[in-house]
Amino acid sequence: MVERCRARHVIGGVLSRVREGAGGRAVLVTGAPGMGKTSLIRHAQELAEESGAIVMTAVASPAERDLPLGVVSQLLATASLPPGQAGELAEFAEFTEFIEGPAPVMAKAADSLYRHLALLARRAPVVLTVDDAQDIDAASLQCLQHLMRRVGALRVLVVLGERAGGGRQGSSALTADCLCNPECTLIRLSPLCAECTESLIAEHLGDDRAAHAAPALRRASGGSPLLLQALLWDRSAERLAEDGTPAGGELFRLAVQYVLDQLGPDELRVARALAVLGASATHDFLDRVLRLRTALAMSALDAVGLTEAGRYRTEEARTTVLEGVTPEERAALHRTAARVLHESGAAAGQVARHLVCAGPCADPWAIPVLREAAAQALADHDAEGAVTCLRRAYDTSTSAPQRAVIRVELTRAEWETDPGAVRRHLTELLDDHANGYLSCGQSMTLITYLLWLGRPEEAATLFADLDGVRDELSGEIRVRLDTMHVWFAYFYPVLGAHEHAAAPAEATGIGGVMAVDPHSDGALVLSSLLSGGPTSGALDAAERLLESVVLHDPPVAPAMAALVSLIRAARLDRAAEWCELLVRGAGPRTPQARAIFAAASATVESWLGNFEVARQRADEALTLIPPQAWGVALGLPLSAKVLACAELGDIEASAECFRVPVPPVMFQTLPGLHYLQARGRHHLSVGRYQAALGDFYACRDLMAAWKLDVSVFTAWRVYAAEALIEVDSPGRARELLTAELAEPDPGSSWLRSRAVALFERVNSHVPEPTETPSARTPLRAPAGIPKQPLTPSPGPERGTAEGLTRAEQRVALMASDGLTNRDIAERLFITPSTVEQHLTRIYHKLGVRGRRALPQALADRTVIRP
Repeated sequence: MVERCRARHVIGGVLSRVREGAGGRAVLVTGAPGMGKTSLIRHAQELAEESGAIVMTAVASPAERDLPLGVVSQLLATASLPPGQAGELAEFAEFTEFIEGPAPVMAKAADSLYRHLALLARRAPVVLTVDDAQDIDAASLQCLQHLMRRVGALRVLVVLGERAGGGRQGSSALTADCLCNPECTLIRLSPLCAECTESLIAEHLGDDRAAHAAPALRRASGGSPLLLQALLWDRSAERLAEDGTPAGGELFRLAVQYVLDQLGPDELRVARALAVLGASATHDFLDRVLRLRTALAMSALDAVGLTEAGRYRTEEARTTVLEGVTPEERAALHRTAARVLHESGAAAGQVARHLVCAGPCADPWAIPVLREAAAQALADHDAEGAVTCLRRAYDTSTSAPQRAVIRVELTRAEWETDPGAVRRHLTELLDDHANGYLSCGQSMTLITYLLWLGRPEEAATLFADLDGVRDELSGEIRVRLDTMHVWFAYFYPVLGAHEHAAAPAEATGIGGVMAVDPHSDGALVLSSLLSGGPTSGALDAAERLLESVVLHDPPVAPAMAALVSLIRAARLDRAAEWCELLVRGAGPRTPQARAIFAAASATVESWLGNFEVARQRADEALTLIPPQAWGVALGLPLSAKVLACAELGDIEASAECFRVPVPPVMFQTLPGLHYLQARGRHHLSVGRYQAALGDFYACRDLMAAWKLDVSVFTAWRVYAAEALIEVDSPGRARELLTAELAEPDPGSSWLRSRAVALFERVNSHVPEPTETPSARTPLRAPAGIPKQPLTPSPGPERGTAEGLTRAEQRVALMASDGLTNRDIAERLFITPSTVEQHLTRIYHKLGVRGRRALPQALADRTVIRP
């Protein structure tokens, strides 16, 4: 067994012996398809022609296997006689009669071939080559066997090439003759070694790149010269797949197809089964699926370089094999595989992978297996896998009640990846509830979707149906029902108020917190918050709940209930810490869970003034779940992003958020309150002060109507005060700031500092700073407000520039004094982007191109007063 380079040396040595008169020889070259038999035979022909030998060649073919002496006739037709000896062909007239006669006498034909070759060999050495000898016709095989047994007495070299494992009767006969003939050399070609691989690659890529590319190309080709050459011609070393494997192109696929065409029927069946069944295709498994012994066939596939230990070396090779498998054959393989796995007790997930690909399966165990696999996939946060299994189960089922149950499970799986996708199921699910196909637990799951997607009236109808049979429910189901009542009351303050009032007493106490079920614990925490506010007991329970679930794949609803309690109690720093843990630990979770935790983090960080983090988390939430899938909760990530972008000065990104459609019913929910406040903040940043005040007052009215007295939701007063200052209403601004500063600490030092700064500004009486600062005694702030330095008192006050608002006058004067946009923003407590927009309007009104022209333009229009 040698590889190609060593085999060439063997052929050259044998030919030299024949030329030197040391006797004739025969060489049988065997090997898997693509291992270089044909190129080795061509090498022998080239050496023979260069030495002046008479060369006779033939290639056997399955199409001519029944043609008597077909190979021998090729040999005679291709004889390369030296110049002047063409007449020697006449000596073959006797042999030609055997070929053309009606019934050739094989023994005489073989002897005639031997004698005429002996005559030719007296004049010059004779080299006779036959490729693909496994397909040789019986008559030619008998002639060649006769010649090989007597070749030692002639100056003749016979080189035959046959495919290993071909299974032909002639092939085994040639091998047997060769093994017992001392004048015969048997060469079995092995895969290319590392050195030969690198040498072949260097011919294409050069020595420098060959060493680097050789390992990957050798792995991909399996040492097959044919596959390696195809990869090199496709320039595959320059195109690597994700796993670092060279990506084959069209020539590589053609080479793979050639190898497949050389395989026997059993080998081809195994190759196709491996391509279809993938990683589950072990020896024993394939034996049961194909009902044959596959070990030899799998070894043959490894030998040709397509596979390694039953796995395809490249995806292109597997794809090429699959192209030859009809859809019906694939489905049949998967059905058989699923049945074999199910009978052997394999896990539901393994069986389901094949059922999904097999199409509808009538076996009664198929649907239960698919549902079990989907449940396990959801537990492993593989929502897409669960959806795939449940869709196949739904398509297979013919029972209306069973399809209703599967529809609920399918909707739940789709909810984890795209909550908006459940819209298309709602009508049918409501019908299933009305027809009694759904259990109470499944109907409560339907309530979740209705509340999220802004259909609270239909949710209330389902609540009424379930409350009507409350006494018939199990204890666990009653707890779940109470939990849904609490969330309805929290999310929809008006519509859900009746639901919370109607909830039983055990759902509104805090004593049961830290029960076995975290969902009921979360509901108890939230219910206690709605009933008694953020008491110390509720906050301690929220902390314990987060501590118990955050490290153990926390369910979303209980974690959010605990976070809400911390936020309502103005413990924003603590809420931010828990959000960070939840976001970091949500990596393997489904997109829905990760998006909700990211949105919660964005909201808290925007309140704390950490705007870069808030924007990043809001973008993450809106990427994981598209805006149209957020339902009424869309107000949470959008508002956080708006607040962050407005404070960071990215007005265009802030405005872009308001091009996203929102459901009208959102304004009846808490996310709608967030959205209104953020929209007002955007109006404030672009100078639309009246529009901003409209949104801020809408926040005020909603909070009063909902009896929502939460410090973190009163940021609207700070923003409204800033807008009132800009429209010259300092008295009203002072009232709002006084009310804000009289409230308990909102938990945001950033917001409290902004309120204090605005309060001091509105009490400074003269808001326009100039280049001549002087000290000033600070005003006394309301009790409990930290003292902060005031804006320096101005020097001589300048009059009004014609056509400019008072806010624009202040900005223009500071810009003409040389202050940067950031300096102006800090002195006036506005954002740099607001300064930039003021300057744009100032330039337009004054007819100047930039701030260099401002001093002269203002001098022409401004009256200086002491």
